[in-house]
Amino acid sequence: MGRVISQAHEDISGWGARIEAVIAATDHCCVDRVVVIGSTPSTMDAALLMARGHPGLLLIASSQTAGRGARGRRWHDGDRCTLPCTFVIDPAGKDAPTLAACVACAVHETLNGLLPAPVEAGIKWPNDIVVRHEGRERKLAGILIERRQGLTLVGIGINCAPLGVAGSRADPQLLQRAVSLEELGATVSRPDVACRLLGCMSRWLANSDQDAIRDRFVLHDAMVGTVRTFEHGRVRYRGLVEAIDPLSTITIK
Repeated sequence: MGRVISQAHEDISGWGARIEAVIAATDHCCVDRVVVIGSTPSTMDAALLMARGHPGLLLIASSQTAGRGARGRRWHDGDRCTLPCTFVIDPAGKDAPTLAACVACAVHETLNGLLPAPVEAGIKWPNDIVVRHEGRERKLAGILIERRQGLTLVGIGINCAPLGVAGSRADPQLLQRAVSLEELGATVSRPDVACRLLGCMSRWLANSDQDAIRDRFVLHDAMVGTVRTFEHGRVRYRGLVEAIDPLSTITIK
């Protein structure tokens, strides 16, 4: 596999055909069509428009200029250094915590399988995939799930190439909190990541075994044993995380 591609002149003309082949070969695929575009302010907004009211769409952009993260934060693309995409799906009766856990497991499985040993990714509840790198916890991928116009949108952003490469718009503080597949030693192209992600998403979204979902999440949890701050009902809580059940409760002291 080649190195991660981050150049502005990247040819994306073959991405759609590659992903369509994965859709055709995947049992219980979570989407039935794909759209690949050069640039968009937000893959969430573009996917909502292009879905035309019907689930089953995967929208991928080569560049995202105004992506959204959790709690209104901005997701930085770093000039085609990330893989920004949105799945428009049928949640198949899954409640919000179960859906979030399934997506987290899918993104984690996608990335952990690409990282060279001994690097291990962890799941930071509820919506980040993180790695310990150079003495600190750094974000490798983010997830945003929204329900809009009767559709479930799952936005995923994966850091593929270093956000601080020449021409990047990323700010210095962001670079201290983020890390990419390339920086961690993975040599994989963005369409390769997209194809792997599609397979993992399809398997986990088809999984109705709550014990298996919980076990995978807990096994790779990155928060137990650390001091964290949570907000619930407009009240902030801070303490040592003792346990996380992604389907029901968080225990802190």
